[in-house]
Amino acid sequence: MITFDKSISLEEYNGLRRLVDWYEVSERQFITSIPKSIFITVGRDDGKVISMARAVGDGGYHLLVVDVIVHPDYQGQGIGRQMITQLIDFVHNDYIEPGETTMVSLLSAKDKEPFYEKFGFFRRPNDERGSGMSMFYTQK
Repeated sequence: MITFDKSISLEEYNGLRRLVDWYEVSERQFITSIPKSIFITVGRDDGKVISMARAVGDGGYHLLVVDVIVHPDYQGQGIGRQMITQLIDFVHNDYIEPGETTMVSLLSAKDKEPFYEKFGFFRRPNDERGSGMSMFYTQK
């Protein structure tokens, strides 16, 4: 049975990242960033980490969904859907007050856009908004 909690070790985190061909983070990056997550959910199967999703933000208006990862052996089983549903429930119940609007953004992995569209996310660019952009910077 898959259970969810809010804790993950550096080794577990980097293990998930390796599974989906993402670069690993340093210990400093991990201990600086993960505790500052506004939302985090970690999926486990018999104690083994098999998924995670988290969000960072300013605590008020803007929330950015990051690190949505499902172990390849567990993809297609609804685990990603459960994590995004948990995130949306968090936004609705804990992040904003009645009458407020918040912007929840993400940078989708290639070809994963249809998954997020099921939850109401929309593609950019569109007639109202420009493209999302990224930059990776490595300190030498």
